[in-house]
Amino acid sequence: SIQKQRIPELLDLVGLSKSTAIRKQLRQYSKGMLQRIGMAQTLINDPELVFLDEPMSGLDPMGRYQIREIIISLKKQGKTIFFNSHVLSDVEKICDRIAILAEGELICIGTLDEVLGTNESYYVKGKSGNLKILKKWIPDLELEHNFWQGHLRGDPKEFLVSLGLMKATLMKMNIERLSLEEYFMQQLRERGIFSSKE
Repeated sequence: SIQKQRIPELLDLVGLSKSTAIRKQLRQYSKGMLQRIGMAQTLINDPELVFLDEPMSGLDPMGRYQIREIIISLKKQGKTIFFNSHVLSDVEKICDRIAILAEGELICIGTLDEVLGTNESYYVKGKSGNLKILKKWIPDLELEHNFWQGHLRGDPKEFLVSLGLMKATLMKMNIERLSLEEYFMQQLRERGIFSSKE
């Protein structure tokens, strides 16, 4: 059958040899090896729609990389993948569209750009200026000698005008986007589900 013909190819794809797979019983495999076998089983019928629940759980770094590359390859083949994971950095690397749930509530749904794009911040660094005014613009203002740095809150254009009026020098201004994990934690704090003191 076609499925039997695909077995060696799929075992190789997930980093297992056919000879090892045949000699061992499933209960002798580590969790990581079982995850790899599970991925091969999922792909045996060459499905167009794939559901993966924590497919990288229990894998070593090489195994995580291999499974991630397999998932990305499946996407390139035009397959639809529903990927569930608590490791949000994996979600960021793999997914085109995301949905985040917390305590059964849908927090967000959309592309990564739609979800994270509106959460950009500016990291600014400079010297001189009025510290009281700077603190209004940069709530996390850090000072070292005559230099300051932090993340801008407010309109960048108005901030630049304000710097000019107080004769401060801007040395650096970089756009930073929150990671998915930072966004998730921010959403939990705003909903009172998590506090940094816990």
